Amino acid sequence: MANHGGKLLVVDDDEGVRELAEEAFNRAGYDTLVAGSGSEAAELLSEHEVTAAVVDLVLPDTSGLEVLKQVRASNPEAVMIVITGYASLDSAMEAVKLGAYDYLRKPFGVEDLVNVLSRGLKERELAQRNRELVAELDRTNRELLAYHDRLETEMQVTSDKLDAFIELGKRLATSEGALPSLADVLEAGRQVAGARSGAVFCLDEDGLACLVAAGEARADLQDVRIQPTEAGFGDVLASGEATVISDLVGTGEMETSSLSLLGLASAILLPLQYQQVTLGVIALFDSEPASFAEPSLNLLRVLAAQAGDLIVRAQLHGQAVGPMTEHHVSDQDAFVDITDMLR
Repeated sequence: MANHGGKLLVVDDDEGVRELAEEAFNRAGYDTLVAGSGSEAAELLSEHEVTAAVVDLVLPDTSGLEVLKQVRASNPEAVMIVITGYASLDSAMEAVKLGAYDYLRKPFGVEDLVNVLSRGLKERELAQRNRELVAELDRTNRELLAYHDRLETEMQVTSDKLDAFIELGKRLATSEGALPSLADVLEAGRQVAGARSGAVFCLDEDGLACLVAAGEARADLQDVRIQPTEAGFGDVLASGEATVISDLVGTGEMETSSLSLLGLASAILLPLQYQQVTLGVIALFDSEPASFAEPSLNLLRVLAAQAGDLIVRAQLHGQAVGPMTEHHVSDQDAFVDITDMLR
């Protein structure tokens, strides 16, 4: 015998009807409660949550319509079947308006009663499933729209960064001298990172001197000298790895740095290297947070390598590099797959 779950309430003042209905519903797998009056039904509803109810519209102490209202208040999803005589057909129609699934006129067969209730429960289950599917579809649509918007934004950002590389290639092809070329590389890095300002610092005997600067703080940065032991810069020089400083003012030793005095809030620092020797640091200040993503850092690393090569070729560096050597680059080393860096 199947167990349909939930409880079924039968309300009828005719004891014979209650007994036949209870036996038929129990045999069909329903957990059945019975009541002979409105007050008994109210007591059972206060103790149990029912998933379905079969209610006679004519009761000794109240109207069956009142019982239907109580059932609906207890469980709005309950399937309700009403039993009526010929004289109360209008009341049966009113019950349907109140949310009753169907009605049966006396006399009726218990099999008909079980079949009507089974159909009602199946339709309720299908309606609930349909609502769940609609809600799931709505969530999926909203997720797809959010993904579309995010992808569209990322595609635009990526496009802007690739444009910066293309423009850099054009400028380098027509550049006259190392410093203009270095300035072009710095400007491309500033566009990739969305930075407001930037500078290329090169090691010499007295620390890190600014070779070129760009952006809002360009004039002030040109006169800045950084000690190689300062927080952030010292880490980059020692490790040869890029680092991001989210708070220049609150970063220990940086509290006394001239950079914080210039009103610069954050920085992304990349080492300038040539043949595994660190020549200096390229610094990009007050970048957009989204620009700290790995694809952007990969693009910036390529630009930093280009800047390091320019510094060595033009002999702009101080004491960090020994005797100048010809920089031989294999075809494999020179190839940079921009698509891979954007993944």
